Amino acid sequence: MSRPPSAASAENVRVESRRRVLDVLRAAESGGGVKHVAEHTGLHPNTVRFHLERLADDGLITRQVRRSGEPGRPPLTYLATPVPDAHRSHRDFARLAEVLAQVVARTSTDPAAAAVEAGRSWGLSRTPGRTAPTDTTAAVKELARTLDEDGFAPKISTDDHDGHTIVWQRHCPYLEVAQTHQDVVCSVHLGLMRGVLERLQAPVDVERLVSLASPVGCAAHLTSRSVRSSRA
Repeated sequence: MSRPPSAASAENVRVESRRRVLDVLRAAESGGGVKHVAEHTGLHPNTVRFHLERLADDGLITRQVRRSGEPGRPPLTYLATPVPDAHRSHRDFARLAEVLAQVVARTSTDPAAAAVEAGRSWGLSRTPGRTAPTDTTAAVKELARTLDEDGFAPKISTDDHDGHTIVWQRHCPYLEVAQTHQDVVCSVHLGLMRGVLERLQAPVDVERLVSLASPVGCAAHLTSRSVRSSRA
């Protein structure tokens, strides 16, 4: 007899479904209705309606009445709210990061552990859920892609001593905050990478992150999950 899914896993499924609904609307310039979204996501129309209402309440989409001239209640069309273009407008989150780092440092009995868990949660939300594990090569590439999106300028290499993979971060987008709250910022970064690999069901994990390991930058050392578990 199968066990019912936990509340956390059920919420992850809902979040992923809502993201798929939003992606469909963002891809449609003229928007779409319930039927259009259901056809492109494979979700039941009632499920689509639920997610559309939540997205509208969150301000991510808008509702428009589609006048067809036919009798009856006119159908609704949903349009995705325009996403700000990061290349046109510069947004500086340094102050926000500083404030959050201060809160974690002051209120947690173990700031580094709390920061790792926060980063892990962030990483779990960055990649779609997998029904099957991702192999090491594909997982490392996906991790590097995610880090590149966040401005870490990653580079993949192999350790000359034991042959395990190292993912170098040649740029830190939160360097100024890390100079004051290194434990918190670097721990969030570590948790982010672990969350991404966990969501991918990768056979490897980040054993440790060495800050400013060399002039190249910070080094994330990847090992197999079985090895890391044995060392924990």
